[in-house]
Amino acid sequence: MFSFIIRRLAVAIPTLLVLVVLSFILMYAAPGGPFNSERPLPPEVLANIEAKYGLDQPFWKQIVNYVVSVVTSFDFGPSFQYKDQSVNDIIAQGFPVTLTYGAWSFVVAVAVGVSLGIAAAIRQNSWLDYLAVGITVGAQVLPNFVMAPLLVLAFTLGGFWLTGQSWLPGGGWEGGVVVNGCAAANNLCFNLPWGGALRFDYLVMPVIALSTSYMASIARITRSSMLEVLNTNFIRTARAKGLPMRRVIWRHAMKPTILPVLSYLGPAFVGMITGSVIIDVYFSTGGIGQAFVNSAFNRDYSVIMGITILVGTLTILFNLVVDILYAWIDPKIRY
Repeated sequence: MFSFIIRRLAVAIPTLLVLVVLSFILMYAAPGGPFNSERPLPPEVLANIEAKYGLDQPFWKQIVNYVVSVVTSFDFGPSFQYKDQSVNDIIAQGFPVTLTYGAWSFVVAVAVGVSLGIAAAIRQNSWLDYLAVGITVGAQVLPNFVMAPLLVLAFTLGGFWLTGQSWLPGGGWEGGVVVNGCAAANNLCFNLPWGGALRFDYLVMPVIALSTSYMASIARITRSSMLEVLNTNFIRTARAKGLPMRRVIWRHAMKPTILPVLSYLGPAFVGMITGSVIIDVYFSTGGIGQAFVNSAFNRDYSVIMGITILVGTLTILFNLVVDILYAWIDPKIRY
């Protein structure tokens, strides 16, 4: 197992280096520049700004400095558009918000998706199976850019029209879901031991909008995998021996069933904890998805590169974790 982890690390580290270099080259080759505007700056002013950010240096020196800075200290440098703010500061402001609702979305998607898939497989061709398939199909045809406005229409505007008060906040996260303490009358707010507070009423709609399509995919994969396992000879033998169905499922069928689900969960987890541009923009969360969009409009290339490398690093890391879990569950994969 140790040699397997070393081999996977030997692949992951060069992949990360290639990602950093490619991100820099693509941003360097992109048309326009971070300081180009409709009103061109005087040449001497532009030269001073480029010298400040090191953009007047040869390309090879810029890329070497950037790669060394990222690899040795994970420092993405200063923002080109926000004075006195580094890319690390911008990510540090937005990522806790995105991580908060993304982690909850992952928990909801896995819990509901796996339960729904197993229930549908065990009761194949029953009303429960048809209901589960209907829910997953319905969830997949409603992407988050459709789900988000529907939720706001139902729980924010609908509640206001019916009762004069919104049932759930449709946006305005007050800088994020982690706020400075809870009001005494707010039962949906909990103080965190490391500071700030968690507002569950602000989380509900973003979590539903983000987790629905992932939940549908997990349920579909779990159902098909469980059906395949239930039709294998060792499961038939276990059932022929008179073992209770619950024991057959948990002791014999779960391990082979979960393998295809695991391979999906790695990228899905990264996709959820790094957020969705739609969710960030629609609910005004202040997450890194919103920072990415604003940086693209402002040509803040350093922020775009920083967020891209962060997402790529997390993808490589969690794929590595999934590979290790895969090898731990099925030792044949180690060789």
